[in-house]
Amino acid sequence: MRGWPIRGLYAAALLGAVLVAAGCGPDPSDTDLGSVVLPTPTGQPAEESGGACQLLDFDEIQAQIGVTFGVAASGNQGNTYTCVLQQTQANLPDLSLALTPSTVDLTTFKKKVSPKGSSSVNELGKVAYSVAVPAGNGAGPGLEVGWLSGNQRLIVLRYQSPNGTAAGDLNALLPKLITLAKQIDLTTA
Repeated sequence: MRGWPIRGLYAAALLGAVLVAAGCGPDPSDTDLGSVVLPTPTGQPAEESGGACQLLDFDEIQAQIGVTFGVAASGNQGNTYTCVLQQTQANLPDLSLALTPSTVDLTTFKKKVSPKGSSSVNELGKVAYSVAVPAGNGAGPGLEVGWLSGNQRLIVLRYQSPNGTAAGDLNALLPKLITLAKQIDLTTA
């Protein structure tokens, strides 16, 4: 485990907490503390980590967004499942995915779940957004795509770049990330 960047696991846990705080997660009375699956060793498919990683494939992601990942770790808290992908020798960039069942409707999603300053995304789930994520905590800027799937799951896909990356450098990545989100959405139906 030496060299495994823990930052990604914290990001996944934080993302899960945000989903729960937005009222989109499991019942707060649920006392299940969840679990974290140890990172998948290099050379193993991302799917081997379980959880939300079952929806991700290293080769497909490389083909879609042009970034190579080699380490995967998953976690879950109640009915919320997460996955973080990273490169084998670096903490960043990383790609995280979180899914949770939700009873939120379209209006509530637009008003409460979509971040301020986000843009709507067409042809993704029932309703979707994309938003730039500012740099911070030793990470560069990022991108987030969130949507309400056809089977009532709130799904968030986030890419975080290395520190020092210019925000403008991510412009070309957004349509690729949206294409990846649409591919993921097809597998969750």
